[in-house]
Formats: sequence, C-alpha cells, structure tokens
Amino acid sequence: MKVENGYGVQIDFDVAVQMMDDELREQVHAHMAPCSEQAFFDEYAARHAEKFDEAWVLDTANPTF
Repeated sequence: MKVENGYGVQIDFDVAVQMMDDELREQVHAHMAPCSEQAFFDEYAARHAEKFDEAWVLDTANPTF
C-alpha cells in the first residue's frame, strides 16, 4: 500500500512503519486505530514534528530511506 506525504511523494506504507519511532507509533495506533494507512501516516508525521521539533524524514520533499 502506498501513501502520499505532504509533498505528494508516494511512500510504501510498510517501509514507513519500519522507520517510525516505536513509542510514537504505538501512541498513534492507540489513538486512531482502526483507520486508513493514509490517516495513520499523516497523524504520525504531525506528531513526529511536534515531538522532535523537525519534519519526519519521510514527510519531506526529498524523503530518504
């Protein structure tokens, strides 16, 4: 399953999950599940930016993984 980051870049959701912070991923899961992969990705990216005070690498114009 592909999701789209804030810049319209297609990201493999399974790869994204592997690159998520474990604690933050579990918080999003507890708060949102069940939901679409896109909604999960978007919420995780927003929370990552808030927690770490920077954009998540997969939610940038040129994501690297």
